[in-house]
Amino acid sequence: MTAVFTLYQREGCHLCEDMLHELQTLPFASKFTVQKIDIDQDETLHTRFNEDVPVLALGDEIICKHFLNESRIREALSHA
Repeated sequence: MTAVFTLYQREGCHLCEDMLHELQTLPFASKFTVQKIDIDQDETLHTRFNEDVPVLALGDEIICKHFLNESRIREALSHA
């Protein structure tokens, strides 16, 4: 089964675009998919993540904020 990461982001955010690009180019990118969610479309998510985007999560666990952390992604995938 393929893991599904959630990328909490907003339109026009260069850090968000950078993280998505880095995720897609990881050598093990075939082991997961990425669901993008625009926090500005949901008041609760906007309040929760406004200053933290991009936020990458696996289920309820936040894996990294602002910048990609490859070792945390590998660790999360090993437990998925």
